[in-house]
Amino acid sequence: MNELRGWAARKLMHEDGKWVADLARSTALDNLVAAYVGLFLSHHFVRIAHEGATAIRSTSSYVGIPEFATQLSNQYTAITARSRHTTKILDDTKKTMPDVLAEFREELVMHRNAFTGKAKWWARWAESDLGLYFLGDSLIGATVPASYRLGINPCDQAVGKTGQALAEVSREWGGAVAAMCGATFINDGPEATIDFSSLTIRTRDCLADQYLAGRFETLFSLELKLLLLLIEGDLNTSRLVLPLTAHRHQGAVFRAQTITAYHCLTALRRIAGLYPDLVSPAITQLRTILDTDSAKRVTSAAGLRIRNRCVHYEMNDPRFQPNLTMPMCGLVEALLPGHTFASFASDVSEVTAVVAKFLARWHP
Repeated sequence: MNELRGWAARKLMHEDGKWVADLARSTALDNLVAAYVGLFLSHHFVRIAHEGATAIRSTSSYVGIPEFATQLSNQYTAITARSRHTTKILDDTKKTMPDVLAEFREELVMHRNAFTGKAKWWARWAESDLGLYFLGDSLIGATVPASYRLGINPCDQAVGKTGQALAEVSREWGGAVAAMCGATFINDGPEATIDFSSLTIRTRDCLADQYLAGRFETLFSLELKLLLLLIEGDLNTSRLVLPLTAHRHQGAVFRAQTITAYHCLTALRRIAGLYPDLVSPAITQLRTILDTDSAKRVTSAAGLRIRNRCVHYEMNDPRFQPNLTMPMCGLVEALLPGHTFASFASDVSEVTAVVAKFLARWHP
């Protein structure tokens, strides 16, 4: 049974590695698309590569691959370390919510200093310190939250320069991803199967103070509103960008969407709890959404266990008997009795869409 769980771990590693490799190959000929995909999905790449390297180095003979482990780099960039932890949003045990909000405040100050106060007095009205990215009418990212997550210098705000910075992560983790692609020792060859022709990104530059004055609650601080922008962008990326990559990569996309939904919902629950006496229509609606069955399942104890198995590949619970023919090797069915991979994926998709659309409509 240990051997079977080891092969289950390697199967999930292989799926995620193939997804990242396909993304890289499918964007290789379009630098702008590659930069956007890197900007919005890089935290998933970092998570996959880091966890894959951890599993490959495992001392378990059923999971670790010593011949691959010796080829992995031990030098990790600042982007990697920062992105791994900020993906958890407010679930990072090493930081409190005030810590996270203070970091957003510092990030905004850096952007203000980098992009405002430079023009002649008569042209100051045209300055901006916040860039917004839209797919259709949906916000999928913003420069300040993205720089916060990746630790990118705001002077490199241009998406082309951001892509160059993210290339450093790609080089660093290329060995891990290549090893993950070979984790099952099946040589199914490189592929570029993802069609990004519909990924038409619209950008807008603005002043953070002015734009955020019309978003969320009046009494929320700018840094809290920036955190909400990060959550809104993550949810819209999950529902609009990740499905473009799902053909042949159902398992990898499920894991990315599940992790996103879990951390966004737990963060929103924390935010709603900051103001227990606030009874605005929007806060009331948010609390109602978070109390729906699908939202509660995603953030339940069982939902957390599923999230953990979406992140960490090695499986040590002797009670779990993997089925290599099932999605996620039957983990969802084992961890959430009475539900299936398909039903939990439906919960994730439903609550992701509902919350993302709610955030877009949340105004004072």
